[in-house]
Amino acid sequence: MSGGWLDRLDDWCERFGDAINPILVKEMRQALKSRQFVVTFSLLLFAALAWTVAGSLSMMPRIYTSPSAPRMMIGYYAVLALPMLLVVPLAAYRSLEGEIDDGTLEMLTITTLSPWQIILGKLASASLQMLLYFVTLCPCLAFAYTLRGVDLPTTLLIVAALAVSGTLLTVVALFFAPLARGRGGRIMTMLSLILLLVLAEYGLAMMVVSLIWYGNPLSGPELLFTVLASLAIAFTFGHLLLTAAAAQLTPETENRSTGIRLSLLMLTTVAVVTLALAVRILNGPTGTVVYLCGVVLLATLWTVCAALMVGENPTITPRIRRELPSSFLSRLMLTWLTPGPSTGLVFGIICIATLAVIQQFGLAWIIQSGFGNGPTRGLLRNICSVPGILFPAYLICFLTVVRLIMAVVRLRNNPRVEVGLAALIVVALMAALVPYSMQLHYNDYQTLEYDPNWQVSNWAFTLTTALQNDLPPGPVKNVVGAAIGLSLIGLFAAWRTTRPRRIATPTRVLEEQLG
Repeated sequence: MSGGWLDRLDDWCERFGDAINPILVKEMRQALKSRQFVVTFSLLLFAALAWTVAGSLSMMPRIYTSPSAPRMMIGYYAVLALPMLLVVPLAAYRSLEGEIDDGTLEMLTITTLSPWQIILGKLASASLQMLLYFVTLCPCLAFAYTLRGVDLPTTLLIVAALAVSGTLLTVVALFFAPLARGRGGRIMTMLSLILLLVLAEYGLAMMVVSLIWYGNPLSGPELLFTVLASLAIAFTFGHLLLTAAAAQLTPETENRSTGIRLSLLMLTTVAVVTLALAVRILNGPTGTVVYLCGVVLLATLWTVCAALMVGENPTITPRIRRELPSSFLSRLMLTWLTPGPSTGLVFGIICIATLAVIQQFGLAWIIQSGFGNGPTRGLLRNICSVPGILFPAYLICFLTVVRLIMAVVRLRNNPRVEVGLAALIVVALMAALVPYSMQLHYNDYQTLEYDPNWQVSNWAFTLTTALQNDLPPGPVKNVVGAAIGLSLIGLFAAWRTTRPRRIATPTRVLEEQLG
């Protein structure tokens, strides 16, 4: 009887092993046999044992009478954070980069595995390694907790922050892996990743040490909101990076843009809702700082993503055309999610303008509702009112110019989408430096005051003057009018994309998909 039960369990385990991601199985077999894992795991055990002995002896005999958990907890955190925040992300980066360098990724792409399965398999393998490290140090954390001085919610919060941060940094590493193609680019990418991981580990360490020594400064509702908001932002941002990483592994003949744009919309929606709740729950200077940081990060995100979308390849392959919307209503609403620089420009303009309107309504709601004190509302009004209108207007104008430049460049070349971001930087620099240099020359190189006749295209000078509340209303109207005019031109130039372009799927392809 027992033998039959064990046989059924063994059969179930075998079927489960065959059903899970094969990349996960391959990666775990390689990782557990690798020298990197053996050395890291051995050093982790040795460091945990050494700190347990050394830390306990250094606090003798007061360890029996006074709370001693903070010091031990900091040591155990340092031991656990190094592999979870540095070693595992770098190992995931090297694993995917090695697949690309060795050419084995091409062999994987011709199988039934999708790019998403490859990326998720790498992420799952890294997550299991982090789980092994955490399980190893779990008794040590329990031992530190019994020494008193750190409460259970703080301990759980530290563990959760470490797990989420480690997973998110691994996602970032997987996103970095396919970026560069040349050897020099890969070296720069790895150095940039190492710098980012070190900075992230330092920042998280400062937060954890502050929590351990000084406790949690947030109230119950504020802590709940912070945890849920952090999880939502981390999940949506990680999903965006994973989608972008999978898109880099997808052949150019397939649709690599729609998933990224949908993920970007999801992240933006979550961020907007989070900022609105932050102002209401974290009332006061904290809510103001969170709101301003969120607005700046959203502006940066959409600046980069819109420039990349404008730099996309305009070629629509037959495989992509089979998936295009067919009805008139779907073409009108969903065409802007399809690949291409024209649709990317319109998509970016619509989203940027919508965010600008939401930001202005949100600012009015904050001021009228009385959230925060007087100086806080004044700071928000000064930073987000006129500059909140000018920045998206300038960005829309520059994106339209970049779209024209990329169209000219693609007449004889086939640049990568990153060239769109480089073109945006060049256009922004020229728009600021040329009028400033000309006025400075005609003013005999003396100190300049803002002149709207000269500096209306100088976004840096105009925004600085607006922050100082010295900007006349004329430049705002001119910049917004130019943005509206260029938006209409871009929308009119993209009208052909709403025409029926979908083609039927060949019978052979349908048979392969069904088979």
